[in-house]
Amino acid sequence: MRILSVSGTPAAMGEAFGEACRESIPDLYERRLANAVRQARVHGGREVGEAGVLDVARACLAPTAAHHPEGFAELEGIARGANQPVEKILAMNGLTDIRDVLAWGGTLEALGGCSAYLVPGAQTVSGKLLCGQTWDLATDNMPHVLCVHRRPSEGPQTWTLTTSGCLSLIGLNEHGIAVGTTNVRTTDARPGVTYLSIIHKALSARTLEQAEAAVVGDADSGPVQRAGAHFYYLGDGQGRALALECTPFLAERVEVSESAYVHTNHCLVPAHVEVEGNTPSTSSHARQARLEQLIAEASAGGKADLAASKAWMGDRANGAKAISRTDFDNISTNGAVVMEPESGTIHVCHGPPHDAQWLDLRALAN
Repeated sequence: MRILSVSGTPAAMGEAFGEACRESIPDLYERRLANAVRQARVHGGREVGEAGVLDVARACLAPTAAHHPEGFAELEGIARGANQPVEKILAMNGLTDIRDVLAWGGTLEALGGCSAYLVPGAQTVSGKLLCGQTWDLATDNMPHVLCVHRRPSEGPQTWTLTTSGCLSLIGLNEHGIAVGTTNVRTTDARPGVTYLSIIHKALSARTLEQAEAAVVGDADSGPVQRAGAHFYYLGDGQGRALALECTPFLAERVEVSESAYVHTNHCLVPAHVEVEGNTPSTSSHARQARLEQLIAEASAGGKADLAASKAWMGDRANGAKAISRTDFDNISTNGAVVMEPESGTIHVCHGPPHDAQWLDLRALAN
């Protein structure tokens, strides 16, 4: 697992990140673009080219900058360091959202899948919150997976799993704020703030309330102009946890305090189901049921701990519909993360968890 450490202003961190990944960023961009264009043609009968993708990316620049100027400064820095246009870097960061803005067809499973969980302290061996997820996407993206340790001149340190030239995807900050996401697809997508920028801002928070505002907005800033639909989970150093299923226009908030919460890649909120894309989700439903079963069994047996959560992420039951997948239809589990925010613990793996080495990210990055 490659681990980068960057520090300084957002612009300086971005430039260092972009320069370190200058050779790999164009390759990842081309792979993600080609995959999305191919899915549009094969499954939706739509001919969508790079120009259309970049037009939407440009329309996302202003709302992204307004939502989190510091994160956007880092995004611009990545572009400078990689010697790439900023709209390409934004498109690479938010391609699933941009795909939905363009109303691309195809199954969500064909573009990857994630299985996330929140297990409150009431159900764990340690009495502390556990949270985490798998991260599935195209198998050929796997060489680009890496971790980034950020030490900004202002704001908290963060430890994250992501890909070359991309902002935070899953991570933890020094205040115990943990953030992750799974993708869902709704038909009300629009140009706006893409999901990695939302997560990046949430990880700059000192409190759970600030992290929540990064996702949904607050009374002072108004609602967030989200580009696409996603499920976000948040945890903090006091063991509190929130599950936020969001479309671009709607958000449902669930406090997770007594029983576990699992989310994969289909909408659970009835109002969101009404605008959900026409997406077969047999894998998503299978992973949801299996992860719920594994957590329930571990909790009932008094075995819900970090070791158990790694086993959940590496579960191979159900074959192509498994939580941990190896190159089924060119999709693999590219990595996974388990976190215990109250102790500041974040463990990561690169590749399918059933066959990967788990690493203590904070210990290795410091």
